[in-house]
Amino acid sequence: MRIFLVGYMGSGKSRWGKMIANHYGLRFIDLDTHIEEREGITIPEIFAKYNEEGFREREKRALQSIGDIDNVIIATGGGAPCFNNNMQEMNSLGETLYIEGTPELLRDRITSSKTERPLVKNYSQDELLEYIQNHLNSRKPFYEQAKYKIVTGDLELENFIQILDPIINSLNQQV
Repeated sequence: MRIFLVGYMGSGKSRWGKMIANHYGLRFIDLDTHIEEREGITIPEIFAKYNEEGFREREKRALQSIGDIDNVIIATGGGAPCFNNNMQEMNSLGETLYIEGTPELLRDRITSSKTERPLVKNYSQDELLEYIQNHLNSRKPFYEQAKYKIVTGDLELENFIQILDPIINSLNQQV
């Protein structure tokens, strides 16, 4: 079983991924952390050194490198599904789950996060909301290619698991 979590930055892919993996006894991989470990530098440093294009190349290679790991939940970066046919790759390698959030929720999570986000670091609150609305609209067609979707918000783990259990159970029956 291999489940890729996709969605916009701040949607909770890493947070939910860790909790889901722990709940089901699966391995958890954060794709951005995996890239940092492979490269020996942080994501912001990769963006600074190689620009977004260089980062996307490294992201594609990292995605391919974990494509044969089983019993894993993989939290992707927000842009991962939108470049280099990565969404099609993820759909062929396993199951994909789109974690959707409203632009306001995403803005609030991004601004309260300690994670440095190279694409949005210089925006005011209003500018950030407008950026997210526009950027999300351009990325949503890729996210919508996911096989499953969960709308996040004030979900507790129990609610998330209730939604996810039928998916996990059907995957376990396919093995």
